[in-house]
Amino acid sequence: MQLQKLPYIAHGWSLALRNIPLIRDSVEAWRYGPVYPNLYSSLAIYGSGSVMESIRENDSSPGAWALDKRGDEVQATLTQDDINLINAVWNNYQDFNAFQLSALTHQPDTPWSKIHNKFGDRSTIPNELIKDHYNNLLENKKK
Repeated sequence: MQLQKLPYIAHGWSLALRNIPLIRDSVEAWRYGPVYPNLYSSLAIYGSGSVMESIRENDSSPGAWALDKRGDEVQATLTQDDINLINAVWNNYQDFNAFQLSALTHQPDTPWSKIHNKFGDRSTIPNELIKDHYNNLLENKKK
C-alpha cells in the first residue's frame, strides 16, 4: 500500500509545487484509495509483503511472473528536481505506515473521495483535481 500512496503523494506535490506531473500513468480511485493500475499489477505478486526485486517491463502482464517472461528492469531518467522532490516527500512521510498514508488519501474532500464517491471504483482521478488539493495543502501550511 505504501508503494501506491507515496508515488501518489509525490505526484501531487509535483503538480502543486512545479506545475508538472511526476508520473505519466493515470491514477484511479479504487476502493482502498488512489492506485496506479500498472504499478499495482507489477507488485501484486508480493501481496502485502515486502518488495524484494526491481520491477521489470512485463511484470504487469498476466502470467509474466509464472512464465518467466519478465523484461528488463524498469528505469526512469530523473532530473535533479525530481530527485529533490522525491527525497522531500520521503523525508516528510517515511514514518507513516500504510494505514496512515491511506487515511491521508481517504479524508473527505480529497481527490480520491470526490471521484470515488461520485463515479465509483476504478475511475480516473484528474491531475487538475490532484493539483488543486495539494495547492490547498500548501496554502494551509503557509497560514
